[in-house]
Amino acid sequence: MKLVLAISAALVIAGTAHADYKRIKTAKQFNADIVGKKLVDEQGNVFVANADGTISAKLKSGKTFSGTWVWNKKFWCRNGVLDGKALGTDCQLWEIDGATARMTREKGKGKTTIYSINN
Repeated sequence: MKLVLAISAALVIAGTAHADYKRIKTAKQFNADIVGKKLVDEQGNVFVANADGTISAKLKSGKTFSGTWVWNKKFWCRNGVLDGKALGTDCQLWEIDGATARMTREKGKGKTTIYSINN
């Protein structure tokens, strides 16, 4: 019985630690929740999606990143340049949970990055 209670308690604790991400589905919501805010990833890279459709970034590696973005049918589509090399367009699925955002490349089928959102 003690084992069952211990397992149940562990499951409850694990469940409360789980983030409750909600998908950003509209340009209006993306503008309100993400645009103009500093997004910091796990490595300390800082990105800002600016209201004028540009992206600014400060990368820990010292490389330069710049780009442009548009909202297109429930996806944030960016066209980036990393150290002079064009990355092409990638449409990304964005989700938010309070002061945390989760971005998944390739329309939700690619690599995921977690960002803390700072005003």
